Amino acid sequence: MTSSSVVNKRLSSQKPPAARPSRAASAAGAFRRTLALGLLACVVASFGLTAGNRAEADRPRSFSEKALNEAFATARVLAAEADSLAVGAPSAELQMQSQVLRDQALLLTSPGGASAYQTAQSVDRSTDSYPDALYAAAQFNLEAAGRADYGAARLLASVGTGQLLLAQRAAQVLGGSVTTKESGWTPVLGEDAAARCTNDAATDRTELRDRPGAAEALQSALDAEFGAVYVYEVAQAQNGAAVSVLGETPAERRAAHLEAGRNGVALLPTLCLPAVGPVPAYSLSAAFYADPSGSLAGMEAALPGVYADLAGSSDGAVRSWAIDRLVETSLQLYSGAAAVPASPGLDAEPAALPWAAG
Repeated sequence: MTSSSVVNKRLSSQKPPAARPSRAASAAGAFRRTLALGLLACVVASFGLTAGNRAEADRPRSFSEKALNEAFATARVLAAEADSLAVGAPSAELQMQSQVLRDQALLLTSPGGASAYQTAQSVDRSTDSYPDALYAAAQFNLEAAGRADYGAARLLASVGTGQLLLAQRAAQVLGGSVTTKESGWTPVLGEDAAARCTNDAATDRTELRDRPGAAEALQSALDAEFGAVYVYEVAQAQNGAAVSVLGETPAERRAAHLEAGRNGVALLPTLCLPAVGPVPAYSLSAAFYADPSGSLAGMEAALPGVYADLAGSSDGAVRSWAIDRLVETSLQLYSGAAAVPASPGLDAEPAALPWAAG
């Protein structure tokens, strides 16, 4: 072996083995590393949340979102004003209205808006203007319901109907009257009906292409109206004018439901359905014969829900008609009642909402 093939290495001096850290020191080091990683993760997450919140804040709001926000803010202000009026002139009606408006605010809010709900502030309005302010809020919500998305339309129509009821009742309590105008809530103008219809070869039926649920909801409304016509005919035959429902005789209620049914039939072609008439007869339960008045009252009480569903399932002229009927049936039910529901036609419990507590 040559010297050139051999590399002489100098032995390095050996170091004593490093002392092993104690368990306490190891745990402390692991804790410090975990803490540092956790802090880093929090910083990164905060940047992401900030960016997300900023993006959410910068996102353009839809018509429905703006309408719901406006309805929420107005309900809070009106609730505070009803509170002030109830203190100045103690009134069970105004106290009830304050609670109804607060319930409406809860229905219109969200978890993010709950803190704003808790800090409702009153505004400087005279006593006489409170009914007018309620009516203006009702008009805004009902007209917005004509243009809003389907879910928002149902809620806005229901809340607006409740506020219309409150406005009329407040005018009776405080004196004076509200300045009303003809109904006719601005409807969503969709495509031409013929363009929205499609033929189903399997069933040989013509159906609405984009909103099939609207047809079923309208048919349910017609069944309710024509069914009521038949029930009042039976009640009239059995009891004559002895039975009174909503302050009217069976003959008067029959005529009102027959007119509503005919108006609904005229809208069937807009949902790709043929015009139909009422069926010859409807089945009646034993409960009807045992308590005709109670059964008739229950039938009338179910109608706002039928039309709230139709308002949330349809658009255009059908939705406009549904809102009209929601208002009309609710006014008949609750104008003289002891209390007004926050959302006529909606089976909602504002106090049960997650953000209602606190």
